[in-house]
Amino acid sequence: MPGEMLTENIVKILQYEYRTYQEILKIAVEKTDALVRNDAAEVANITEKEKDLTDRAMKLGQAREQIISEMAEEYGMDPGQLTIEKLKQMAEEPYKSRLGEIREKMLDLIGKIKARNGINQRLTENAIKYLDFSIQLIAGPAHSAPVYGRGGTEVSSGGNRSLLDVRY
Repeated sequence: MPGEMLTENIVKILQYEYRTYQEILKIAVEKTDALVRNDAAEVANITEKEKDLTDRAMKLGQAREQIISEMAEEYGMDPGQLTIEKLKQMAEEPYKSRLGEIREKMLDLIGKIKARNGINQRLTENAIKYLDFSIQLIAGPAHSAPVYGRGGTEVSSGGNRSLLDVRY
């Protein structure tokens, strides 16, 4: 098989990516817990860790794409057409089984990350809605009981005031 060294490198890069995505999933689970506890400081800390891991994943992805480009050139293919599944079909053992295994593990892991990110997104949206409601409740005008005049008609009871006394 041409490019045996490139195939070995693509397997190593995929393994590094897999480990990075495992860390991303672990962080996403921690973020869920922090969101449920309403721990804003911990969420901010976790977000920084996520950013670092995402940067690492992007660099590994770029390295993977570079190797795929080199392999595609060697095979006379378009780099966009050379998938892990096609590489697996063209590879010989032990690379064939290693590529198949890492592909399946990555697909499963990415599915878990997507599901966890969906949960975190919904928790974040709910927290934002709650904050917005709280701010509206505090800053909005306070409702007062109606005041009735002599004729039994409701008369204005002065200006509505909010719970916040803001003066300019």
